[in-house]
Amino acid sequence: MPKLVLNEVSYTAFGKVILENLKFTLEEKSIGIIGRNGSGKSTLAKILCGLIEPSKGELEVHTNKITGNHPSLNIGIVFQNPDHQIIFGTVEDEIGFGLKNLGYSKSEIKKKTNETLKKFNKSSWIGLSTATLSQGQRQLLCIMSVFAMDPAILILDEVFSGLDLPTKKALDIYIKDLPQMVIHITHDLPSLQSCERIIWLDNGKMFLDGPPKSVLPEYSKHMHKHLSL
Repeated sequence: MPKLVLNEVSYTAFGKVILENLKFTLEEKSIGIIGRNGSGKSTLAKILCGLIEPSKGELEVHTNKITGNHPSLNIGIVFQNPDHQIIFGTVEDEIGFGLKNLGYSKSEIKKKTNETLKKFNKSSWIGLSTATLSQGQRQLLCIMSVFAMDPAILILDEVFSGLDLPTKKALDIYIKDLPQMVIHITHDLPSLQSCERIIWLDNGKMFLDGPPKSVLPEYSKHMHKHLSL
């Protein structure tokens, strides 16, 4: 299992402290990150996958960097809005784009795209226009596109936001079946019940860290208390 080590990581933007002195190691297969809006969750996700660098401290990434004859994507991320991530007009072109950037040949891309769609029981999507997909289907396509690149770690940043309950449940099943380490940032607490670990951020700091059975009830009580104020 891969490992991420945060050594007193802080992040400041426009004079505002977003994250402050985060120090912990992530090595469980399934990790949930929770917190109110503005607590620094998405900023942490961007630091973990290398989109931004910490203002202070450092991040250590320990993963297997080679898969077969191709370099794997160490950490993949799927964002809240699939419309910000999908750039191609067909399903196979969208999945194949990342593979092409990793150096796969055309025949390898075709094979891996077919394997990925089969893995998710979506072989019928070959030839479909991305414009014909529903919001939930587009979100699943984003997950499949990242999954196809064999990342060691997959970060999901509010992928359930704006989806109806049946679509959430369907995506949740796919996510739980993924072989990678999955770091799931979400307000959807029921989807985190099966995680091995929950990290609760508050105002950019670690507030609570532990198993779901201890962290989630405390978070729920905190949220209900806040609503009653």
